[in-house]
Amino acid sequence: MSLDWKNDLGAPLAVTAVNIVARKFLPKYYDWVVYGVTAAAYVMAATNRGGQFVKNVGIAELPLAADKLYSRITTGAVSGRVQRYPAPAFNTEFGGLKLD
Repeated sequence: MSLDWKNDLGAPLAVTAVNIVARKFLPKYYDWVVYGVTAAAYVMAATNRGGQFVKNVGIAELPLAADKLYSRITTGAVSGRVQRYPAPAFNTEFGGLKLD
């Protein structure tokens, strides 16, 4: 068994490059780029397109996509709600000021 430089090292480096560029130039869509690269790589690998390189791209991107998806689900970002914990949902009038 030997190291295939293009597939075993090139695919993770390509994924890293895409992630760095997307984070720098498309920060609003960065999560969607991660999901898209993962989904596209697995779909292409499942339909026998792209070979070992594309399969390794999906394998390299999957941990980040799963982590981002887990964070979206647990923070409520999927539903578009803003979590306010531990801050109160409303401001109290006069900020709790007491008059004696």
